[in-house]
Amino acid sequence: MVFSVQSVVVAATGGNAFTDFAKYLGFAVVGVLGMLGVSRMPLQWFPRMAWVLLAAGLALQALVFTPIGVNVYGNRNWILIPGIGTAQPSEFIKLALVLVLGTLITWYAQGRRGGACTAGWIAVCLAIVTVLAGQDLGTVIILVLIVAGALWVGGLRPGWFAALGVLGVLGFLGASMLSSNRRARIIAWLHPEGADPTGVGYQPMHARWALGTGGWFGVGPGSSRQKWGYLTQADSDYIFAVLGEEFGLVGALVVIALFAAIGTCCLRLMRRHTQTHIIATTSAIGAWIVGQALINMMVVTGILPVLGVPLPLISRGGTALVSVLLAVGVLLAFARHEPGAQEALTSSPGALRRTLAVIVPRRNRA
Repeated sequence: MVFSVQSVVVAATGGNAFTDFAKYLGFAVVGVLGMLGVSRMPLQWFPRMAWVLLAAGLALQALVFTPIGVNVYGNRNWILIPGIGTAQPSEFIKLALVLVLGTLITWYAQGRRGGACTAGWIAVCLAIVTVLAGQDLGTVIILVLIVAGALWVGGLRPGWFAALGVLGVLGFLGASMLSSNRRARIIAWLHPEGADPTGVGYQPMHARWALGTGGWFGVGPGSSRQKWGYLTQADSDYIFAVLGEEFGLVGALVVIALFAAIGTCCLRLMRRHTQTHIIATTSAIGAWIVGQALINMMVVTGILPVLGVPLPLISRGGTALVSVLLAVGVLLAFARHEPGAQEALTSSPGALRRTLAVIVPRRNRA
């Protein structure tokens, strides 16, 4: 899908679409190799890596406020790396957060309330605040969703969840009111018939046209009309619209089903494991990937206002692709160590089928 859009955009500027796409494939290769490497790591490594990754993520995020920081549509959440291009440090903060939250939830379950635990939660809040300082409200929403996913399985009381949810909504409204661009997006979402079709209403309108043009089975791979300079974010935030145009409702439903499969795998891991760290981390990763996918598709279809959230594993973005693949590697590592998995992996095919047929008893939730 990225190549489908880039083949038009790059050709229009006189470049070589294959050369540019080959550079992007480099990120995919790095991500897959990293995913395979992470999937082979011992489980005890993840809690040790968590704090180092968070510290590195915060250091990289601080660079967005230096001269190498890059503004994109009013958001200062990228840095310019010579020879590579722009990178988004907040994507690696997502990965660090899921691992840190797994450790913090484990400490909470064990009754640890010391200074280290307090410092950990302060670091989590600091990570969210630094991204918010760059005006990237869409990424902040995903970070909050990751925290909520971990806290939910961590046993946080419903009353606290409700209070934090209200606080989050008020924070979102406050941040939206302070930005004229965000206010305009929300007004255009509430009253699409009155939105400026050449301004704030342009992207949502062309996204709907793309999905409508696709019909049941689409216009065919590579045959999108909206990618020809009409849908300006066609390879990133609005790639789902191009996908729906080229593959129709059937193709869009297949993509939705694939994300649902990721969510199902996360639920399976959470059910089969008994370690709090693994359960909380898996829940956070599931909230990240599936939640972000849902938000993106709801924005494209007009259910939510424009938030600037890419579609995981599909939208263009090298750092986003690498970070999500590394998170999948963490899930694969957990899957390799679920009860009976190691025995099944080393057994004969017949024994493997019998092992997979065993249903692990459901854990009793505390």
